[in-house]
Amino acid sequence: MHQRTMTRIFTYVFLALSAVLVVFPIWWIFATSLETSTRAYSFPGALLPQGVVHNYVAAWSLAPWLRFLVNSLGMGLVTTLLALLTSTLAAYSIVFLPNRITKYLLALILSTMMIPFYSIIVPDYLLIRDLNWLNTYTAQIVPFAANGFAVFMLMQFMRSLPKELWDAGRIDGVTPWRYLWKIVVPNLMPALATVSIYLFLLSWNAFLWPLIVTNGPQVQPIQVGLANFLSTANGTDWTVLSAAAAITTVPVLIFYVIAQHKIVESVSRTGIKG
Repeated sequence: MHQRTMTRIFTYVFLALSAVLVVFPIWWIFATSLETSTRAYSFPGALLPQGVVHNYVAAWSLAPWLRFLVNSLGMGLVTTLLALLTSTLAAYSIVFLPNRITKYLLALILSTMMIPFYSIIVPDYLLIRDLNWLNTYTAQIVPFAANGFAVFMLMQFMRSLPKELWDAGRIDGVTPWRYLWKIVVPNLMPALATVSIYLFLLSWNAFLWPLIVTNGPQVQPIQVGLANFLSTANGTDWTVLSAAAAITTVPVLIFYVIAQHKIVESVSRTGIKG
C-alpha cells in the first residue's frame, strides 16, 4: 500500500513538472509582452507582469498583423478541409475497399512521411514556378492538400469501427459512398477533429515554404510576418516582439480549446493519441 502511494505521488509530481515545462514558455511570452523593457530583463521581472498593454498597441501598429492573421486563418482552414477530404477518401478506400494494389498504394502513401521536406524543395519550387503560382495562396495550399500521416491516422480510427456495421450496411443495400458519409464520417468526428488540429497547426506553423514562394505581405502567413518583424529595427524590443509572438499564438490556443474535448473523446474511444 505504501509503495502504491509513493508511486502515485511520484507520478503526480512528474506530471506536474512536465506541465510546468510545457506551459512555462507560453506563459513567458505572454508575461514578457505585458512588461516594461526594464523589468523584462530583471528578476522576477516577467514572471510577475505589470500588465503593460501598450506593447500590443506598438506591435500592432508596426506590421499588417490583421492581413497576416486573415491569410493564415484562411489558408489554414482551406488546407485542413482539403487534406481531411483527401485523407478520408484515401483511408476509406484502403480500409473498406481493398484490392490487389491496396498494399502498394499504402506503402507509397506512408513513404511520403519518410522523405524529408528539404530534399524536395527545389523540384517543388520549380513546379510552382512553371505553373505561375509564385506569390499566390494556391502555392501555399495545394502542396499540403494531401497528407500521408492524416491518412494513416484515419485508417487506424476506421479499423476500430465494428465490422458488423459494414456487414449490416451491405445486407441493407447501402452503397459504399453512402456508407462513408452516413455511417463512417459521423462515427469518425472525434478522429476528424484530432486530425484537423494536426493539419491546421501544420499549416499555421508553415514558415520555410511560404518564405520561398511569397514575396509580399498580401499573401504571406503570420509566421513569415513575424520573422520579418524580427528582422526590422523595431523588432529588437523584446517586449514588443513578445507581444507580436503572443498575437500569433492566441488563434491556435482558441482553436485548441474549442476542439480539445474531441481529442479526449477520440483517445477514450480508440486509445490512439491524436
